[in-house]
Amino acid sequence: MPRLILAAAMAAAALHAQATPATLVVGPGEKYTTPSAAARAARDGDTVRILPGTYRDACVWRANRLSIEGSASSGEVKVLPPEGGRLAERKGLWVLYGSDIRIAGISFEGARCPDKNGAGLWIGANSGTTRIDRCSFARNENGMLTTAAPSAAIFIKNSTFRSCGHGDGYSHNIYVGKVGRLVCEGIVSDHCNQGHCLKSRALATEIVNCRFDDGNDGLSSYLVNCPNGGKVRLERSTLVQSPVAPNGIMVSIGEEGPYPNSSFKNENNRFDNRRANGRALRVRDS
Repeated sequence: MPRLILAAAMAAAALHAQATPATLVVGPGEKYTTPSAAARAARDGDTVRILPGTYRDACVWRANRLSIEGSASSGEVKVLPPEGGRLAERKGLWVLYGSDIRIAGISFEGARCPDKNGAGLWIGANSGTTRIDRCSFARNENGMLTTAAPSAAIFIKNSTFRSCGHGDGYSHNIYVGKVGRLVCEGIVSDHCNQGHCLKSRALATEIVNCRFDDGNDGLSSYLVNCPNGGKVRLERSTLVQSPVAPNGIMVSIGEEGPYPNSSFKNENNRFDNRRANGRALRVRDS
């Protein structure tokens, strides 16, 4: 009997250990030296803390309810393509399949792949919420790219997207597929290479207190594009189109055919179109 009791106690302890969220630390000299090592070990509900440094690494995150964050101490956490340049699943530096993931304080740079669609962050179909906070994306073919997931929500806050795009007009600083809701708050997105600073096919897109400023030399196409409309709110944001922009329209809504019950709310924004014969808005909501 005592042996049975001991075995049961050990089994219960093991189950408790599995159910208790863990904190995985990534960095030189730590148990996990790369984000990909932590991604393979992470379980639902874990926290992954990445120490400052440059990580030439690409990985897939499959667990749910993860919090992945750069260290709060001084220094930057930068993710670059691994030697040879191969991206995770040939999609992105980080590929997300898990639901309800938060990513904070990470820089993603230089993602490229043979199909000219490499993403700093690639988000697969899920039914949860993805939160991006205090991250930066630079010189990727797509800064952030998502698939369609009508029940999903994406929140991007206080993040920077700059100089992404392959240059063929088909890749963008931010490209969000048909998700349920996209919220951008306090983001900066500019100087996309022939693509759009923000392209959203979300059923609802909210853009608040953001800045899309191409100055006098930017080659972004649309600054904001919601080709299928949806319920779009653009509020308290600054938009500056350069005199050499390839597209004279700054914001285009619904040009590919809007979703049913689409609407556009435009409040307290500043438009500065420096292109000859430029136009601030083109809206089709029905």
